[in-house]
This record gives sequence, structure tokens and C-alpha cells, in this order.
Amino acid sequence: MKSFYALFALILVISVGCSPSEKEQAQQEERRRQMQAQFVQSNQKFDDQISIVLDHYFDLKDALVESDAETAKVHSNSLMSEAERVDPEGLNQESLALWISYKEIIENGSNELLKEDDVDDQRYHFEFISEAMIEMIKTFRPVGYTIYHQSCPMVRGGSADWLSREEQIANPYHGDRMMRCGEIIERI
Repeated sequence: MKSFYALFALILVISVGCSPSEKEQAQQEERRRQMQAQFVQSNQKFDDQISIVLDHYFDLKDALVESDAETAKVHSNSLMSEAERVDPEGLNQESLALWISYKEIIENGSNELLKEDDVDDQRYHFEFISEAMIEMIKTFRPVGYTIYHQSCPMVRGGSADWLSREEQIANPYHGDRMMRCGEIIERI
């Protein structure tokens, strides 16, 4: 029995020693941001347009929180239209390539969401939209307020993330079934 506890203690020490601490993770994230800042370029006009896209994303998220499939379609259409209208003039080649990749995912996800009448099917497409929006906001940082990156660990056998203006969890993947299921991953 003593050998079992000794083996367990050794495994625990190794696993704790191999995983980065919160401080190390924060340092790694800061280094990633600094490297990204060297390549990513933005301007006020572009940021203002991205801010409008973000507003439509929040409206879509709120419709899904309310389990309102019809309103979700309206906001998904608005999100897609605003993403199409963004003028990336003045972005360098790297920034333009990133914007185009995010835009394509947002437009495709929004278009697929529009085809669905069932809110749970809409939520499936919202996952892809959210992933692109999260990366886009982390990349370009177009707004001067805190955005909450939130996550639910109980979406289709895994987890799914979203962005919110509010700190309090309002789960777009479950609505009133599990409204407060989730956690804040980071503040952007």
C-alpha cells in the first residue's frame, strides 16, 4: 500500500511539474500577443466596422439565449451583411488574410444558421461563428471595453465558447434549460 501512495505522489509531482502555472500561461499569452502585434495591423475605420459586426454577433447570441429561432435568423442575417460590408482598406497583407479567413467563417456559419428553423440546429452553427469571432476579437481588439470569453462544458459531448458583454453567464447553447451553465475563460 505504501508503494501505491509513493507512486501516486510521484505521478502527482510529475504532472504538476509538467503543466505550466497560471503565471507561465499568462506570460505565454502575452508573448503571443506581442508577436501577433508585430504582424497584425488595424485602423480606426476598420475597428469601427468590426465593432458593428460584434454588436450583431451579441444580438444573435442574445436571441439564442432566449431560444428565439426567428429572431436568431434576423440577427444572423444582419451579422452576415455587416461582415460583407467591412472595408479592409489599409490593412497589411497578414491582417487582410486573417480578416478574410474570419469573415468567411462568419458568413458561412451565418448562412447555414439562416437555413435552420430549429434553435438547437442554429446553435450548432453558432459554435463556428463564435470560434471565428473570438479569434477575430483577440487578433484585432477593435473595442475599448471588456468582452468576456465564456464557455460551457456541456455542449454536444464537449465544450463550446462564446463572447459576451456581460460578466454573468447567459448560455446561448442551452437557453433556459441551463441558463447559468458556463464560466469565464478570459477577459478580452
